[in-house]
Amino acid sequence: MLSYKNIFKVVLVLFTVFTSSNLFSRELSEISKIRIINISEGARLIIESDKPIKYEVFSLKNPSRLVIDLAKIKLSDDFSLPPNKGIVKEVRFGSFNDDISRIVFDLNKPLKNIKTKLLKPSSGKKRMLYIELEVNKAILSTKIDNKKKTFQQSKLSKKRRTIIIDPGHGGKDPGTSYQGKLNEKDIVLNFSKVLKEKLINDGYRVFLTREIDKFIKLNDRVEFAKKKGADLFISIHADASKKDNVRGFSVYTLSEKKMDKEAEKVANLENKGSVFSRKGLIGINLTQSRNIIEDYQIKQAFKRANDSSFEFAEILVNNVKKKSKLLNRPHRYAGFAVLKSPNYPSVLVELGFITNDKDRNNLRSKNWQSILANKFVDAINENYK
Repeated sequence: MLSYKNIFKVVLVLFTVFTSSNLFSRELSEISKIRIINISEGARLIIESDKPIKYEVFSLKNPSRLVIDLAKIKLSDDFSLPPNKGIVKEVRFGSFNDDISRIVFDLNKPLKNIKTKLLKPSSGKKRMLYIELEVNKAILSTKIDNKKKTFQQSKLSKKRRTIIIDPGHGGKDPGTSYQGKLNEKDIVLNFSKVLKEKLINDGYRVFLTREIDKFIKLNDRVEFAKKKGADLFISIHADASKKDNVRGFSVYTLSEKKMDKEAEKVANLENKGSVFSRKGLIGINLTQSRNIIEDYQIKQAFKRANDSSFEFAEILVNNVKKKSKLLNRPHRYAGFAVLKSPNYPSVLVELGFITNDKDRNNLRSKNWQSILANKFVDAINENYK
């Protein structure tokens, strides 16, 4: 028979277990950001959270709306609803009940299909809920007549955009290689020249950080882009793996942790103006002494560049996947030196794996390089439409 003392212990343990599980169940996922990215099929919505989220997605007609119900969430201190974009004409947020928060996207086109995917984080990164919206293409037609704005007008518009293509490695730095016969530095230079020609023919102002087999320091590449007034920076590379079955295209943008560190580093510099280009200084008032407003402006400059980098990376992956094999999780995050400028959006792409037979054959093929370069041009055009 249990004594009163033992009964008390059992009750205490049960109370503790119940209380802790109850507290755990009430733990909320924090939503930090919602992005809207235009894609050729319609739009991609991305919701970032620090923990797994339970969600339900459905559409409504007359008028066309997308509804996302999220269970047990809270919004981060710096959260704000995304601006209207493409097929999204308004975004609204509210509480459906005590546990469910509802986001409503008012759309200007009827939906044909909805795809959702919740990505797990890699190395501590935030979870992302991807929602792809496909609209009826017959209705989507963005008035093809508008395309008859004359070719000359289109080219004049693009000439205001400066694209910097950065063929990685060079000279004494061969990059990765295959059996000493095929070097990354040669592959990426060949592809960069093909891409440059196509972009120029499409009306863009284009520069390569190197035109020949020459070694260039990483900070010199960034400085070159700044001096040229870059609107977009694309660093071209090829990958390698110990496993010869690993293959596929990938693209990197700067991780948020690295972005915050770079912003803090710039804020601490005595000569902050040397970091910014004329375009990068828009909206920033650098003063002699450091202050809170200035720090905020510098962080916002990095955030704007990083957000634009993220969007372009998503658009690029969406276009490239039509013609090339993608690496698992093709959009990745890193702290590469060439991605650390607040002046322009920047991405680093890995065209494929030099250590994989199929990728290596593609990387050597002029026809494949031309096809892939066309997808880059499509992505850049979509980015600026």
